[in-house]
Amino acid sequence: MDNVELIVKASSLHGEQAVARIKEHVLAGIRATVDFTITEVEFPSGKELAAVLVLTGGVEREVLKVVSQLPQPAILIAHPGHNSLPASLEILARIRQDGGEGIILFGTPERIAAGIAQELRIRSAWEKLRFSRIGLIGDPSEWLVASDVDRAFLKGRLGIELVKIPVEELIARVREVKAPRRDVTRFTKGAVSVAEPSTKELQGAVAIYTALRQLVDEYRLSAFTLRCFDLVTGLHNTGCYALSRLNDEQVPAGCEGDLQALFSMYLGTLLGANAAFMANIAAVDVEARRLIIAHCSCPLSLSSGYAVRSHFESGIGVGIAAHIPPGPCTVFRLGGERLDRLFIREGTTAETSFREDLCRTQVEITIDGAVDSLLTAPLGNHHILIPGRHRRTIEQFFSRFLAS
Repeated sequence: MDNVELIVKASSLHGEQAVARIKEHVLAGIRATVDFTITEVEFPSGKELAAVLVLTGGVEREVLKVVSQLPQPAILIAHPGHNSLPASLEILARIRQDGGEGIILFGTPERIAAGIAQELRIRSAWEKLRFSRIGLIGDPSEWLVASDVDRAFLKGRLGIELVKIPVEELIARVREVKAPRRDVTRFTKGAVSVAEPSTKELQGAVAIYTALRQLVDEYRLSAFTLRCFDLVTGLHNTGCYALSRLNDEQVPAGCEGDLQALFSMYLGTLLGANAAFMANIAAVDVEARRLIIAHCSCPLSLSSGYAVRSHFESGIGVGIAAHIPPGPCTVFRLGGERLDRLFIREGTTAETSFREDLCRTQVEITIDGAVDSLLTAPLGNHHILIPGRHRRTIEQFFSRFLAS
């Protein structure tokens, strides 16, 4: 369970008993709504997320001294009474004057708890993203002309090691491994139908998963992207099942060697606490603010059912036609060679009429906001869908760690 260190500051003009009563009232409401621990400390340890509870006015200079010892952004918690919010506003104004950053969490206990939880997710995501080992299995596909990432940036800014693995190594492993029969059975029995793929193709798809899992474990990869069309030509099969399963195992796994989309998937998985779906933008309705996205691989954890199909473009191997149920979602993509651009919208997935001229998993999304920029200033093709509304959290992470 996550732990938050809380430094409480109150004016000496208030008696100890009064301060204790105010503190108990504020903290009881917050603690009742959280799934993390809050530990009151006099000095921050530097190992946990720390916040300052501005209990009363008159503590501005004391809080600034504490804040100087904390990583940015400073997190100030204010409540409606005892000049807590006025003091917090003055403190944050000074922090910003001095070139620092901070936020004030204010409102209901639920709102304050949600703000702390968001900061915990952002902190955890940053710690996991930095110094990751990211696999590039085969070079990016030739048609990805706007989706590369500056390798020097990855190493220098993020401390990320890009591990290049020849796709031939994967193909050689696939030919050596034996697909567990139980995995084939589990996959087909869980489907509403199995259309084109033969038993041999299903076994081959599971063998590709087994070989990729070996590479992930041996190279200690946190995430990877795969030049998957080389499997179509080299093995007459696809990585769609393997990528679906690995994403469900919390290993962000992307298609076509698209590094920008992979880092988007990785971030979405870390901040959304769920698997992410990488897809093509197949249709944009500007007036209705509606998108259709599609791909042949989808994490099964996101679906309410799926059919086993062939790969759309090639008509061979194994593809997944998953049904993603209606509900709130976030669609986004990091862009630019330094990942310093962001497109993000929230919306709602809707029932979709299946089309045979698109990749197998198809999702229609009604977007809360304009989508014109997808047609006038796109960051690229592949975009990421994650369940739930995460725009604020992703934007906070982006502005803090990636934006120029």
